[in-house]
Amino acid sequence: MNLCSKPSCTRPGAVVLSYDYAQSKALIDDPEDGQLSPHVYVLCIPCAERLRPPRGWELEDRRSKPPLFVESGTGPVVVSMPAADLDEAGAAEPRRQLFFGYSA
Repeated sequence: MNLCSKPSCTRPGAVVLSYDYAQSKALIDDPEDGQLSPHVYVLCIPCAERLRPPRGWELEDRRSKPPLFVESGTGPVVVSMPAADLDEAGAAEPRRQLFFGYSA
């Protein structure tokens, strides 16, 4: 098992980061079976979710499981929402926080 390549992160790696310099893209992929190329970086899920590409570059997430959030001009947007959370008009119902703290 490979650990995350980020300095001071000790979590297990879950995704692979590589760069396509010709197209100015940072690529996140699922790890392949076998030995990893020395030209890729292993990241844990939290580090991969916080990753920002270099200025002027594009981040392409090619993992098989779609991400829960995508970036838009105004910030993160939920990709999908369960139908039970939508009202008849298709709008999300507001949610209330019922308690503070932790449950037992």
